[in-house]
Amino acid sequence: MISILFTILKIIGIAILVILGLVLLILLLVLFVPVRYSGKGSYQDDSYAAKLHASWLLHIVSVRGEYQKGQALHMYLKIFGITFYDNLKADGRKSKHKKIKSTKNKTEGAGEIQAASAGEQSPEEAVPEDMVPKINQSDDDFTDYKISEYTDLENRITAEDDFPYKTDGHTERKIGIIQKIKNFFINFVQFLKNITFTFHKVCDTMVRIKNNIEYYLRILQLDSTKRAFAVAKKQLTRVLGKISPRKYRINLHLGFDDPAVMGEVLAVWGMCYPLHQGNIDIQPEFEQSVIEGDISFRGAVNLFVFVRAVCILFFDKDIKHLIKHLKRSEI
Repeated sequence: MISILFTILKIIGIAILVILGLVLLILLLVLFVPVRYSGKGSYQDDSYAAKLHASWLLHIVSVRGEYQKGQALHMYLKIFGITFYDNLKADGRKSKHKKIKSTKNKTEGAGEIQAASAGEQSPEEAVPEDMVPKINQSDDDFTDYKISEYTDLENRITAEDDFPYKTDGHTERKIGIIQKIKNFFINFVQFLKNITFTFHKVCDTMVRIKNNIEYYLRILQLDSTKRAFAVAKKQLTRVLGKISPRKYRINLHLGFDDPAVMGEVLAVWGMCYPLHQGNIDIQPEFEQSVIEGDISFRGAVNLFVFVRAVCILFFDKDIKHLIKHLKRSEI
């Protein structure tokens, strides 16, 4: 019984170790196996084209993108040589699906319209003539008489109501002038109060901005801040150096109408030779304006570069100290 239990525990332990080993292997592959990328581009006679390719782990995972003037962008993903995503095929399927839906909706709408037109009847057929009420001319004359009588009475009432106000026009005019003067002074006092409030608010804002500027200037002058910027600059430079292409080639057919401009460009190109080391080739043209060329590059980058930089920046004490100071908006 004990031997069986030990055997079961042994199998479970071996299975756990195998799973942990697989997880560790996948993690190491993700961190240290680089993603290789390459690209090409060309520009000639107002037409341009570009191609990009990225692969990982001996082309097990591959992503490609192609674009040419006048054509749609083509991107597809392959895993173990099997296409898992193709944007052009996906767009084609969506357009076909939309066309099928639109045709179905049109046919259904046409059927409903035909059914509704067949089921409707004209008003003369729906209502018999015996049920239509007849209009009596005497009733209309009576209503017209009532309306005219009512309007005459209303006009007399309004005329009587307006009469007493005409006698008090002088007093009302005086009251209106006094009320306007009073409202003018009230609005003027309120305007002065608003100006005073705005002025104080602007002064407080300027003082707050001045204090914040002085505070951040003091932070920038600290030794810890200078060390934090140095660490961040070092890591950023390292990451950019790792992700930049290892090999590149640029061929240019360049020309200007003014030969002096072309001579200045060639002079700058010659001074920058230690930087490009012959990877940039220029074919000059001194008699006409021409801009043509092609570019190709390739490189590799792994995830460990970014993880290492993030960990260094996250655990650096000077950077933590700087972040705590920057979170404060006031002194």
